[in-house]
Amino acid sequence: MSGIDYRALRAAISMEQVLTLLGHRPAQRRGPQLRGACPIHDPAGAGDRRCFSVRLDRHAFRCFTCGAHGNHLDLWRQVHRLPLYQAALHLCRHAAIQPPRTSPPPAQPYPEIRNFPASSPRSATD
Repeated sequence: MSGIDYRALRAAISMEQVLTLLGHRPAQRRGPQLRGACPIHDPAGAGDRRCFSVRLDRHAFRCFTCGAHGNHLDLWRQVHRLPLYQAALHLCRHAAIQPPRTSPPPAQPYPEIRNFPASSPRSATD
């Protein structure tokens, strides 16, 4: 079984798509930077409306209250409290895409096994 190609997944889905899937509505937008409530520790958005910062151009987020930070896959993982592999599959399901898989390593043939003729034990005087 092959694993998930996390780099390809992060390239296939943008931070903006992840925020949309999470239903996050920023309180403020300045160019590529969004500010708002943190979807990790405050999913209802009733708390501090500017503690969560997102840089869309860098696919990065940081919450200045709970300290969470990372890329958009990390955000999905932390909001849903899932291990990375499960979070990647969960995100792919919600984004309606196939999980990008790593290619299996190429098959390495076993080295040739030679059958050497049985040698007779040599004496120390030979």
